[in-house]
Amino acid sequence: MERKTTLDGHDLKAMFNAGADWLEKIVPDINALNVYPVPDGDCGTNMLLTIRASLEQTARLDGGAGSVAVAMAKGALMGARGNSGVILSQIWRGFAQELKDKTVITAKDLARALNAAAETAYLALSNPVEGTILTVMRDAAHAAEQEATNTDAGSILVLAAAVNAARASVINTPNLLPVLKDAGVVDAGGHGMYTILEGAWLYLKRDMDNRSPELLSRQIPLVTMPITSLKQDSYGFCTQFMVRGVKLSLVKLRGALAGLGESLIVVGDGSTVRIHIHTHDVKAVTNLASSFGTIFDIDIRNMDQQHEDFLLMTRGKMSGMSTAVISVVNGDGLVNVFADLGAAAIVPGGQTVNPSTIEIIRTVEQVPSNNVILLPNNKNVIPTALLAQALTKKNLIVIHSETIPEGISALVAFIPEADFETNAKQMAAAIATVKTIEVTQATRATKLNDLDIKSGQFIGLLGGELLTVGNTPTDVIIRLLARIDLVQAHIITLYFGKDTNESEATKVSTRICEAYPEVNVGIVKGGQPNYYYIISIE
Repeated sequence: MERKTTLDGHDLKAMFNAGADWLEKIVPDINALNVYPVPDGDCGTNMLLTIRASLEQTARLDGGAGSVAVAMAKGALMGARGNSGVILSQIWRGFAQELKDKTVITAKDLARALNAAAETAYLALSNPVEGTILTVMRDAAHAAEQEATNTDAGSILVLAAAVNAARASVINTPNLLPVLKDAGVVDAGGHGMYTILEGAWLYLKRDMDNRSPELLSRQIPLVTMPITSLKQDSYGFCTQFMVRGVKLSLVKLRGALAGLGESLIVVGDGSTVRIHIHTHDVKAVTNLASSFGTIFDIDIRNMDQQHEDFLLMTRGKMSGMSTAVISVVNGDGLVNVFADLGAAAIVPGGQTVNPSTIEIIRTVEQVPSNNVILLPNNKNVIPTALLAQALTKKNLIVIHSETIPEGISALVAFIPEADFETNAKQMAAAIATVKTIEVTQATRATKLNDLDIKSGQFIGLLGGELLTVGNTPTDVIIRLLARIDLVQAHIITLYFGKDTNESEATKVSTRICEAYPEVNVGIVKGGQPNYYYIISIE
């Protein structure tokens, strides 16, 4: 093995590009490492899109190691998605702070930078949890520092020590977080970090050929989730499709499509490949991809049109408003609900489609008001929203709405004539008045929370906690409602998703009315993906 003593800017770019490519090969499996068997795993996708955004900042940069690290940190900050992406952005921030003044770096510099990365990520969180990406990064950094004390250690050996420690740390995460052990999975974010480091290491030692990333979980996903991402900032078309062929090359496909759009993801094997890209020229993308094989399962979404339609609906409301409310929403019906309630703009996204920091900032800057209230409506979007809050000069308050019903309840409390601070307080308080039920299908068999869940069964979450399983959505909903004290409840609203219809929702509504005749029950077309029903109890 060739001994690499120092690394320059080109080395850093190349090794982390290799790490991103290595991560891309295993993203669907990392997405499937959900504690709950719900069809919305997005940790791997968020990490991949975040690291791709960081590397885009270095594409035209021909500088030293420090300038490359700083550019990566900036790109990750603006492109961060979800909790895992935000933590990754903090890892790159610490890495860059240690290296910013260096043209080339030694093995000891690399070890110190990895340690600074781990410390910065820990300090960024008010309540760091062990058994996560934080632990994996810390263990990797400590191993790198120990190896760097060896006078013969080069960069490859230091990175090898970090990778081996990260691997052991990922495997150990279920022993630190009982919920991981119960679900039979390792931590997804930690796995993603290990995979990035492994890819960088394999690149440095020229050992990537004829190899594939290793899945470190004893739980083999029974249903592999496709990568989906509705995020759009310059908008255009969110384009997804499959390519079937013989001896398909992921590297060649990725290279051919790289210049035709953004947020490119290419995953699969030699016979079947899934492609996701944001592009303004769908025809060019599909024509080029068809030269590699047969394309099928095409899904194209015109996000420009959705965005413009929303602006047309809300333009009259926006003019003259002292405070603008922005909501993160996914689903045509839900977009209409938020528009009717007075939202000034939307950021397309939600579960599985977490928007980036820059997408949120661009929407904040687009609304005419200087005072802005943001409703993330998803627990995993809140960290990115808080990053945006620190990066805009506008007065931006993030209401910590974790579900769509919480966002709706907050928006109902919004009074256009009231002052900024009063609205923010009232909207935050309104979240506590609503309970949320979500119904979806299990993506794998598992035993969790004393439930024996089979793949394909309907599962129900109350306030984000998986509490019941059944053979029909109605069974699940009735069981969850029985867990709630409905004495003070007046309204139950069913937002039905794209995989159900109004007739089915009406039958569910009738069943609820029979069980709880004193409560008013309404149904609304939500159009949300993955979840058959999102239910608000007020």
